[in-house]
Amino acid sequence: MADPDYFTVAEFQALPDCAGFGEPEIVSAAAFFTEIVEREIGAAMIPRTYSQTFDGASPIVLAQRHLRSVTSVTVDGVAVDVDDLTYSGGVIRYLSGESWTNGIANVVVTYTAGEHATCPADVKSAVMWATRDRLLSQSGDQTQDPRLSSMTNELGGTMQYVLPGEKRPTGYPELDAVIASRRRSQAPLIGS
Repeated sequence: MADPDYFTVAEFQALPDCAGFGEPEIVSAAAFFTEIVEREIGAAMIPRTYSQTFDGASPIVLAQRHLRSVTSVTVDGVAVDVDDLTYSGGVIRYLSGESWTNGIANVVVTYTAGEHATCPADVKSAVMWATRDRLLSQSGDQTQDPRLSSMTNELGGTMQYVLPGEKRPTGYPELDAVIASRRRSQAPLIGS
């Protein structure tokens, strides 16, 4: 059984009104939110594998922050012993100080990067509940949409929904608040 990235199917199915949802729909809905979270934060929350190709004449600077390990490196198709390399701040160098072999797209680096070993509780919870709310609203079983910020009353009041936008990437208030908090915590301090 496959699980969503941030929580298990069993954890999700234990939420109120969620026992009837199957693995494929849970995984799909959770992936929708996971992708938004990591895009908006600008980093993988949990370890993921990446592969990048570089020109040998240029510095090898990895695109992903929070490097955990370098799995493999090839230069002109020949494997390099990763124990002969050092990496700091996303830059990979030979321990000996030698330069990369000149070439175009001749260095391939496969590595693992992710901010946390497991998903932080606040992100996990917010993604689980957003996934629940999305699946319930799509199934028609939900009595009130969590994005509803006001309702129409008998006197003709208006309904207003929180919709996705620049400052609210998902439209789900709890998840958008977690994303905003994570963005703030990663922003560089002024003057540093």
